[in-house]
Amino acid sequence: MSDHTGQALPDYRILPADVAARMAQIKQRDYVLEVDHVSKVFTQKRNRTVALDDIEFGVHRRELVCVVGPSGCGKSTLIRILAGLEDASSGRILMDGKPVSGPGSDRGMVFQKYTLFPWLDVCRNVMFGIEMGGVDRLEAQRQAMQWLQMIGLEQFATAYPHQLSGGMQQRVAIARALAASPRVLLMDESFSALDAQTRTKMQNYLMEIWRKIDITIVFITHDLDEAIYLADRILVLKPHPGRIEEVIEVPLSRPRRAEQMTSAEFLATKAHLEGLIRSFGTQDHVDDEDVEIDLPLLTLVTDKVE
Repeated sequence: MSDHTGQALPDYRILPADVAARMAQIKQRDYVLEVDHVSKVFTQKRNRTVALDDIEFGVHRRELVCVVGPSGCGKSTLIRILAGLEDASSGRILMDGKPVSGPGSDRGMVFQKYTLFPWLDVCRNVMFGIEMGGVDRLEAQRQAMQWLQMIGLEQFATAYPHQLSGGMQQRVAIARALAASPRVLLMDESFSALDAQTRTKMQNYLMEIWRKIDITIVFITHDLDEAIYLADRILVLKPHPGRIEEVIEVPLSRPRRAEQMTSAEFLATKAHLEGLIRSFGTQDHVDDEDVEIDLPLLTLVTDKVE
């Protein structure tokens, strides 16, 4: 395999020693989320469309998994099933080994569109999930302000969503989802509506928060650079019907840095992904940079494997 200049690239499957050690530790952890032979069929009049066919994988505690694939591969259908917003036609979703059906507080969701409540200010938006868990208003407000401090928006606590930029709204949406203490954070192309610079910052905000909070993330994206930059593993779905074509362990050390995006390992992984996507008949493509973020140590992490 070679890049556009003809320079030979390494085998994306060969992990550097530190990455291999980290992946071995991740695999020793229990599964938080399991997808057990899930299929989804849509029927409309006489038309029958198989959106997902026999999807099976597990996500370990504190793992960050990205799902990529061309349009029509069922990425968004899959995450809606994980969130309980869509029923599977067959198969099961397991959380901590127990079957689930419907939405639950163990799974938080951040959508592509900004989904804050426009009639509530920023603090009340974050308070919403906390109060739904039975916490009184004063304590919910205290916890919400901690989350706003974590995402660097405490000074906007009394602002309304329409007064915030797109990136700020998504930071609040992430805080609102995490404030309810889910086991898994599900993200459906959550940064795709942002401009490139804001998207870069949001990717780094997400990784900083993920490093400090005991959360497992499943992130749907069409952007290959984003998937490689964020993920421990990448699930590649092929379309018509949606099936897992390959699971890739990303050969990049953590913490991730902007300069890694020009490394031979990054380029080799991207070249392979682009080849897969082209073989499906579609190609997907982003840019990034590093951002220094000062976050308080509200850590729930019980082990220090990044």
